[in-house]
Amino acid sequence: MSKKSLYNHFQPYDDQHLLAYNARSGAVALMTMENYDMYGRMLEKLAANPDSPLSDEESKLLEQLKYGKYVCDKHFDELQALKFEHYLGRYGRSTLGLVIAPTMACNMGCEYCYEENKTGRMSKEIRDELMEFVKSHLTEMRQMDVTWYGGEPLLAMDIVEDLTERFFEMAREHRVGYSSGIVTNGYLMTPDVADKLVKFMVRNAQVTLDGPARVHNKKRPLKNGKDSFETIIDNLVYAAPKMRIGVRVNIDQSFTVDTIKELLEELKNAGLHQKISISFGHLEPATEVCANIAESCYETEAFSKTEADFYRQLLAEGFRIDKLPAPSSVTCMAQIVNAFVIDSNGYMYRCWNYVGDVGKSMGNIRDTIDFQHPYFLRLFDVNPFEEKACRECNLLPICMGGCPAKRVDRNLAGEEICESWKYNLQPMLEIIAAFKQLEAELKQEDRNTGDQS
Repeated sequence: MSKKSLYNHFQPYDDQHLLAYNARSGAVALMTMENYDMYGRMLEKLAANPDSPLSDEESKLLEQLKYGKYVCDKHFDELQALKFEHYLGRYGRSTLGLVIAPTMACNMGCEYCYEENKTGRMSKEIRDELMEFVKSHLTEMRQMDVTWYGGEPLLAMDIVEDLTERFFEMAREHRVGYSSGIVTNGYLMTPDVADKLVKFMVRNAQVTLDGPARVHNKKRPLKNGKDSFETIIDNLVYAAPKMRIGVRVNIDQSFTVDTIKELLEELKNAGLHQKISISFGHLEPATEVCANIAESCYETEAFSKTEADFYRQLLAEGFRIDKLPAPSSVTCMAQIVNAFVIDSNGYMYRCWNYVGDVGKSMGNIRDTIDFQHPYFLRLFDVNPFEEKACRECNLLPICMGGCPAKRVDRNLAGEEICESWKYNLQPMLEIIAAFKQLEAELKQEDRNTGDQS
């Protein structure tokens, strides 16, 4: 006998359809009103008599609902299943996740940066120690995922090259999978550098553009005071056909729909609107260093409304919508035993926001990992299944308790921890569904054009 999922969301879409979303599977589908009525009657019938015969139409619908996890077996405990997947994600050793900062130096002087004016490059001695650290994980490792970070990692491209070549050799020798990405401001990602990154299997790059040129150049100038926007755009034009480019726009209260529209026009003029994805980052005072920007930051609920407005603008201007309410076993690497942020001096951290702040490190790669270290446990120990509000939330599969550092470092609690999905799921699902429909129509048009030719 079947029962409905705890994680279903149904909402009106148009005169003939509902939007059906399940947070445990991430499935988003259009459901006719007739099928929605049939779904309700069918579950009532099965609840009254588990042996009730189903029509062919009902049986087909039930199979589709099971596939999307909108229904499950009566005796299946969804919360326990989530908990099991969560602990697998926490304690799995088959994947080693490394966020590596080859340098803490940066060529930009962003007004909100939490890393202050750090310097330093990873020495050959530290690189050798890093290779030994990776080798110590080879017994159980099947996959290695690397993200290059900083500072600005492209200021140390020679170190990226050296380590990548050594990772390649190790992966081939031990038959370990390898993947990598980079977080960069994009200014130094020239055509020559982009080609090297592709050669070194850097498949995706996150680049920040904080608004149109006139805004970005004020928020993210070079340290010498010069503008950065135009050079970044030129670099993206070259790189976008070769790797996945995600543009992140950090949002504070100074941004309006008109600001975003201006940025989108500039990206269109550069021919980028079909070649990149755009996401909107919630600018928050993550550390004490960020206190100067706190007054201009949104609270999550207010940000969520602005975020939905900006995604509507993306849809209207013909950009891709890649933000999806996808399920995850953990909220971030802080909850994963086999994931580490490593700075240029070999210190290890549990959070990207801590990098370079040695007082918040959990040790150095030269030393034996101490899983009882206070700066390992303080974020790792945050457990959504110990929070009543999280256990009972029908968005738990996509949030998994939210950012641990918000709880521990900023002493936030309750709905202050929640992700923006809690407040904008309904409008965001409408936007996602509209984009998927448009995408399907364009693909059909392409097929029809191909048939005619």
